[in-house]
Amino acid sequence: MKKMKAKRWKWVPLFLLSILASLIGGCDVLKPADALSVAGTSMSAKVYRLFLQNEKALTVNRYVTKYHAKYNAQFWQTKYGRQTPQQAAQVQAMNKMKQFVIEDQALVKAKLLTKPLAEFDALKKTQGTGADLTGMAAAQKQHRELILKLQAQYVKAHRKSVTSQQQVTFYRQNKSKYWARPDLIHYETLTFERGKISNLSEFTDLIQRFNGQQTDLASVQKAFVATGFHGQLGQNDSLHDADQYYGAYLRATNDQTGHVGQIFAAWLSDQKMSLVRVTASAKGGFIPFSDVKEDVTAKILQAQLAKTLEKRAKQAEVQGDPAQLAKETFA
Repeated sequence: MKKMKAKRWKWVPLFLLSILASLIGGCDVLKPADALSVAGTSMSAKVYRLFLQNEKALTVNRYVTKYHAKYNAQFWQTKYGRQTPQQAAQVQAMNKMKQFVIEDQALVKAKLLTKPLAEFDALKKTQGTGADLTGMAAAQKQHRELILKLQAQYVKAHRKSVTSQQQVTFYRQNKSKYWARPDLIHYETLTFERGKISNLSEFTDLIQRFNGQQTDLASVQKAFVATGFHGQLGQNDSLHDADQYYGAYLRATNDQTGHVGQIFAAWLSDQKMSLVRVTASAKGGFIPFSDVKEDVTAKILQAQLAKTLEKRAKQAEVQGDPAQLAKETFA
């Protein structure tokens, strides 16, 4: 078996090209020599193939979005910038596999695992639904769950090492990301019950007439009453919304509607329909530092742990036999 640093893998195109064969079939049965060792953890090369397979859809989406590439027979070998999509997928798959293995080793060291999950062949795990996962799918699910326990263990062990200045600095730099309160939204509503709408077609025409308009709902209510439709006028805000108006507002803003002063229509259920008009919007501000001090400490240490593991993954050495894997071809 030949030893090489992880950075040299990109210079073995035949080996990397061969691994893509598993994505579309046509691969030979694995042989004993078809094996890898990452940072001292031995595994079958099919582990790498599974990571590579996970990159397929992500890579296609990235290149179609960024380069407007066409997904055809030439896609994987067409060069965009400095790499082909195939090379980009291979680099990402190798990096993620190394990260997985390094985290695996940390879990073993922390006694959260007895042996690395990369040795997954006989692994099984039951999901919350009762369905069983096997192999790498089970390994990845268990891995994610154990990483959360590792983070908690690390935070508990190193909590006292975080200084007050570190806490204040981290809070100031990240409060918008972690501790921002939602904006406070005030709105008026005009709500109708489906069972009291005698002529749905006429009612829908009225809805379309006022949808998007900048008119107060008291005036709109008069127009509906004049045609026989009686709705309930109300005032509400996002902090005291016992119904579903705020959810409707969020959906409207995603559709580029729901601006202050603008009316938008919202079906709250199959039995209740409403016109909603935002009357005011105020910034929600931030949760005070004193209320999230413990969370600040936890996030500082979680980031510290992640950085340490990422550094180890970048330095991880890979051993393998590219000549054996290079015998595989695309179907």
